[in-house]
Amino acid sequence: MHRLTAAVLASGLVLSGGVALARPATYQCGEDREVKIDFTPRKAQLHLGDQDHTLQRIKSARDGHYVNRKAGYELIANRGELRLREGKSEVQCKLKITP
Repeated sequence: MHRLTAAVLASGLVLSGGVALARPATYQCGEDREVKIDFTPRKAQLHLGDQDHTLQRIKSARDGHYVNRKAGYELIANRGELRLREGKSEVQCKLKITP
């Protein structure tokens, strides 16, 4: 796989005609929970069960850091790893690769 292709896939973005489209990703959190997220350069759409939450990206030099303070969600994505905070609880997740 070319480095550029890998970088685009890893960041969760697809550029088409100069417009950034949401790139879905699924993470496995523990043994029994899957989290689906659509990433764009400025936002992440977090899908939890039947609820969707929009998180805004905040500046971070090393990772994708998104927050929705009103709903109490924060996520930090870095190289296939995801840390999801819901209020005071936090879970570690891994990117789920599907063939």
